[in-house]
Amino acid sequence: MKIRRKYTNWIWGFVFIAPTVIGLYVFFLYPMVNSIYISLTKWNHLTKPEFIGFENYRRLFSDPTILREFFNTFFFVFTMVPLIIIVSLLLANTLNRRTNLTGFFRTVFFLPYVLLPVVTAQVWMIMFNSRYGLINTILGIFDLPQPVWMSDQWLVRMIIVLVGLWANVGYYAVIILAGLQNIADQYYEAAELEGATPRQKFFRITIPLVTPQLFFAAIIAMITIFKMFDYIFIFGKSNDFVRESIRTMAYGIYERGFTYLEMGYASAEAMILCVIVLAITIIQNIGQKKWVHYS
Repeated sequence: MKIRRKYTNWIWGFVFIAPTVIGLYVFFLYPMVNSIYISLTKWNHLTKPEFIGFENYRRLFSDPTILREFFNTFFFVFTMVPLIIIVSLLLANTLNRRTNLTGFFRTVFFLPYVLLPVVTAQVWMIMFNSRYGLINTILGIFDLPQPVWMSDQWLVRMIIVLVGLWANVGYYAVIILAGLQNIADQYYEAAELEGATPRQKFFRITIPLVTPQLFFAAIIAMITIFKMFDYIFIFGKSNDFVRESIRTMAYGIYERGFTYLEMGYASAEAMILCVIVLAITIIQNIGQKKWVHYS
């Protein structure tokens, strides 16, 4: 009887975990293994994949455009992620103050995140149009120089940084705000009794106690920027110069796979991107033990 009950419990256990296991296999394990296999083949969607070993990887590292994609990808990650975290922290700290308009401002700052990236990119492209854009119109009112924004690669890159910052800070501010609201008032009251200034309370109480949220936000932001595609695609459609100035690894994967129908080549680049993201994530997880405070 006990043995029968034991096996019954096992069966029910397998039944309950089956959806999760099947989901992991269908949506994670199988696509990952299949992508690794495709990266070792020559395949154009139409013919049967031809196994060519590591030829796609050798070709990838000899492709002159890959260096530009590497540079732009890392430029956006190491520029946007720190800015997103810093601005989100300051914004969350401001929104944490209880006023009659707090709820309104939380909604306003979160709204850009729920907009479709395509819509966001189109709006900002219109704003930075050199002939009729809002930015140059305002500059013209004050008799200031009106640059041709899309004619300089560094200006275009900084516009992408600005767009990404505007679209994402609301989301990460909400994450950090949740951490701020969990900080007990006793910490600040004790600090005031000791004569701490607002700056000291911010750096010695607020920041240390929200490091778990900062760490989580940094991980998610890093992964999001590494796979950023929508803004690059929309801005890149304006002209070839802009596209080549801001092309990233995510865009290169799309172009090689769906424009040139080189799925094996695109999968090889996707595997490289996956390894890079995984390596940086592991490094962040190891390093967080020194600065993240969970208690």
